Order: sequence, then structure tokens, then C-alpha cells
Amino acid sequence: MPIESAEFRKLVKDALDHLYDTAYLEVHPLLPHLTGADTSNRATHAQKLRSLIKESVEMLRPPQGMPSRSPEWRSYLALRYRYVQEMALGQVEHELGLSRRQVQREIQRGLEALASVLWTRHGGAPASPPPAEQPADVLAPGLESEVDQWELVRQACSVRTLVDDALALLNAALAPEPADVRVDLPDTPAPVLVDTTMARQALLTILRVLVQQRSGPVRLTAVPQGNFMEIRLIAPASSSRPADAEWEAPRLFIRRQGGELSVVYGGERGGEVTIRLPLVGQTRVLVIDDNPAILQLFERYLTAQHYEIIKAGSGADALKQAREYRPAVIILDVMMPNQDGWQVLRGLKENPDTARTPVIICSVLKEPELALSLGADAYLKKPVERLELLAQVERLLNPAAPAPAAPRPESPDT
Repeated sequence: MPIESAEFRKLVKDALDHLYDTAYLEVHPLLPHLTGADTSNRATHAQKLRSLIKESVEMLRPPQGMPSRSPEWRSYLALRYRYVQEMALGQVEHELGLSRRQVQREIQRGLEALASVLWTRHGGAPASPPPAEQPADVLAPGLESEVDQWELVRQACSVRTLVDDALALLNAALAPEPADVRVDLPDTPAPVLVDTTMARQALLTILRVLVQQRSGPVRLTAVPQGNFMEIRLIAPASSSRPADAEWEAPRLFIRRQGGELSVVYGGERGGEVTIRLPLVGQTRVLVIDDNPAILQLFERYLTAQHYEIIKAGSGADALKQAREYRPAVIILDVMMPNQDGWQVLRGLKENPDTARTPVIICSVLKEPELALSLGADAYLKKPVERLELLAQVERLLNPAAPAPAAPRPESPDT
């Protein structure tokens, strides 16, 4: 019996949700609709459907040379991590360096592409499944893209300065009636390591949302907690509460800098917003690559783990930055103009100030033996996955830590 494309997409999603549930797949209604899936042997129904889906996911893998931050890579990896590797959403967020909302959209894009591939096998026209509805509370169009392209400049900043600047902007917007915000900060709060523009905008947005309730003063305090400064804003009880979408932009800004935002809002207890911003004094990592997209990608990977990132786009700049900032680890590309990574590596090892600094070579070239023979401490083949990079950095910073885990083997029934 013919099947509508929308129903077909639902069946694909359901099969993904139960990809490793053999009993469920054994009688799944998607299987009879797929051309090339032999259903004559009941004992292999689940194997055949699982294999067909996993093969189709791999057909979405972008071609060699496509930028690792391209939409095609994001949607493919999001789908693969979530369903083939069975990662929780939080793990996918960390792996891709994206927000929960972004991950959900990338998974949805991957699902649409997968349904299109399977639909073609079924005999329908390519790309027939219509686009799925997007969540209603998405960010303003272009905001995520703009944040992705933002050149993050993290520097030491006083919490008091951040708060004062945000309040000055808020009061200008609310004039002539100033915001009723009661600030209680330590005399000399420890500085935070943030992009001041992005951090100030996040704080301004949060303050604006809270004071718009107009039912009493908002109280702001800040105390250091571990490697973070915890800024807490408490609003009085109100008959209404902000929509969840109100917090998406500041959450995105804060996560981009390696911080966290949590919101508890409800009824008589009012609202409590906690901003956690990284403190100054974190471990420095120097990333050297002539490709700005790679610099941004690695910065996103590492900032989320609270490393302070120094970036260099050329060999000469790299050697200067290494001497000036004394990073704990260096991540080095090879294919760079004028002075390539091999020359930079030699320069680092010949300078007494940088000779003992661990270096990770990240390159499209398959030259691990050469990298190690020239003094590198690790080699990673591009495109580099986030967990793989973090594991190597952690290993070099903590030699006693366990070695990075080997990639998960494919299921024997594929």
C-alpha cells in the first residue's frame, strides 16, 4: 500500500529511536516499504533494517575537503552521535560545541536528509518528505550564525565593571524611571575571563527581563565558586513569568564563553537566575592555524572546558605568542604559508622558553611518525572530533591520566 511522505518520515524517526531494540525492529512497519531490504527471513529483519539505516546515515557524510563547521557536517554528526552512537543530548552538545536548541535543529535536519535518502530507496522522489515544523521558541533569525562568526576576545574583566555597564545601559533604556536593582558585591571580586561585549549583553538582557516584572527590587550578588564567579540575580514573586525563549540569547552568549546559565522561576518564590563565568587564571592553550574557521572551532571546543585560548594565524605570530604567553599546551597545524608547522615546531623546540611545552600536531597530512620524530607529543588527523582533542590535551596536562579511549567498534550486525 502506498505511504505518504509525512508518515514515512515518522516511521524513520521511530526506527531511529529504537535502532538497537532488536525485538522492536523485528516487526517494524518501515521495513516492508524499503526497496532492497529482504524480508523473507524473519530472523534477520532487525539486522537488515538496522544496517540499512546506518548505511543511509553514512551516505550523508560530507565529502573530503568540506569545512568541518559546515551545516552538512553538523547535521550528519548530530544524527550519527545521537542515534548510531547512542549519545545523550548533553553529550552531543559537548561533542559539537552547540546549544541544546542548535543540536535539536541539527538532528532535525539530519533526520530530514536521512528520510530523503530512504525515501529514494523506497521509490519516491528525492527530497519528497516535506520540512518538519521548527520549534516556535527559536532564536531570532541570524543570531546563532552571528554568534558562530563572532571573533571571541576573552580578557580579564572586573565583575563590578560588567554590572555597572549593564545597569547604565538598562537605565538609559528605561529612562526616566531607573531599574530597581540592589547590588551587593565583594569589595574586590576576582576578575572573570570573558568577552566583555558578549558578557555585558547577556547580563543586560537578563536584567531587563527580570525588572520588567515591576513587582519589586532585583537583588544581585556575586561569589567565587571553584573556577567560576557565580553571579546570582533574585527577582520577587510575580503573577507572570518570562517565556523560556527570553533566556535563549543570554544562554547562548554565556555558553560561548565557557560559562553556564541556569534559571529557576515559579510562583511565590519569584525568579532566580545564576550566571557562572570563568575566573581568570585558567590553563592556557595556544592554537596555531592559518584557517580562521579552525581557530574558531578549536576555541569553541576548548573554551567550553574552561581553557584560556590564545590564537595565532601564522608561524611568526605563533612563536611570538608562545614566548609571551607561555601556554601549557600548543595545538599546531602543518599546512601554513611562509612558515609551515614543521618549521614552527623546530623553532619551539630550539627555544629554551618553549622547548618543554607539549605540542599536538593537527593536520590533514598523514605524518604521525614525522611529527613525533620532530618533537611533537601527539598527532591528530583532521577533521578532529571534539572529544578526541580534549582527551589529548588532558593527557598532556595530566600525564598520569588514562590514555584516550579507542573509538567504539561498529555493531557486529552491520
